[in-house]
Amino acid sequence: MIKFSKIAIAAAIATAFSVSAQAAPISVTTPNGTVSGITSFDWAPSPVLAQGGNEAFARLANGINDGVLGTNLTTLGTPLAGNAFTVYSQGRLNLFQDGTGAATSGLWTGAGSTAGKYEVTFELAYTEIVGSASTFPTNQAFFDFAAVQTTNYFRIFVQDLDAGGAVASNYASGLGFSDGLKVFEGVVAPAASQVGVFSNFATGAGIFPLGDDGDDGNGVSPFAANPSVTGSGSTPIIDLLSVVPTTFDESFWNGELIEFLISNINQNLPFTSVDPSATFIGGTIVPNIGAVNGGTAFVPGTGFVAAGPDILFQTDPNGPVQVPEPGTLALAGLALGALSLARRRKA
Repeated sequence: MIKFSKIAIAAAIATAFSVSAQAAPISVTTPNGTVSGITSFDWAPSPVLAQGGNEAFARLANGINDGVLGTNLTTLGTPLAGNAFTVYSQGRLNLFQDGTGAATSGLWTGAGSTAGKYEVTFELAYTEIVGSASTFPTNQAFFDFAAVQTTNYFRIFVQDLDAGGAVASNYASGLGFSDGLKVFEGVVAPAASQVGVFSNFATGAGIFPLGDDGDDGNGVSPFAANPSVTGSGSTPIIDLLSVVPTTFDESFWNGELIEFLISNINQNLPFTSVDPSATFIGGTIVPNIGAVNGGTAFVPGTGFVAAGPDILFQTDPNGPVQVPEPGTLALAGLALGALSLARRRKA
């Protein structure tokens, strides 16, 4: 029986998925050797697609509520209910926080030659609801994790970029994030909740290009010049999502794997440090953002109409890396609603 070292990683989604909370350092075996002393996975800023999210908002603004339940409670003590959509994200690892060993220098982070490099990438999807829609003075929505998940997974891949046929991931195209060896897969689940705490997103003033990372050398997104609303949002750290492991590659992980966490997520428009992906999930999903990304218009006699069913945005980390002691983590879990640690072992 192989035991997996304790790890709980908070990822910022959309996220540069970078804030972490864990009980003890881990080590992993990469194509270039072992990296030890890792206290978190620091993911680079990443694009997020809310497939059907813009349309779900417009329908709710028109008073059409499908009644899909969320996991948090409103101030009245009842679950938030609204319209469902699917969140997709993909990205690459930027840093093994506190990782040591020669293999750390071999991690490819999207710049320079891929010779002698390897990369670690992720794909994420889960079902969310929009349960509150305000259109004046600015469009603002409140979101929640859907109680019933129709699409849900978190996957990690590792690829030796020196291997024959290896293709590095590319944000502009959205390809190359799932063509490595899958070393982890789990389902995303709410780990804690608190009355009245939800994700939110509000648009700002003016319409600007959707934006990109400013580097044409790594590809050009077809959406970069598209008009987009401006806006920002956040998911408070108390909205914890845990990725419960279902499968893993024991040749990569060394120790007992407990869980990953996703928390403290910021969302931003326009894009500034990464390209909006042209496709997601191996090229199988193409965003449909319409004439204005995130745009809605009021049509007399019809109501609010979404420019396109989907919306693209960039995630950005918010908060320092946190590495509490096991006892501290346990107390924090109790304070956040008895955060449970799911253990999975493989013989």
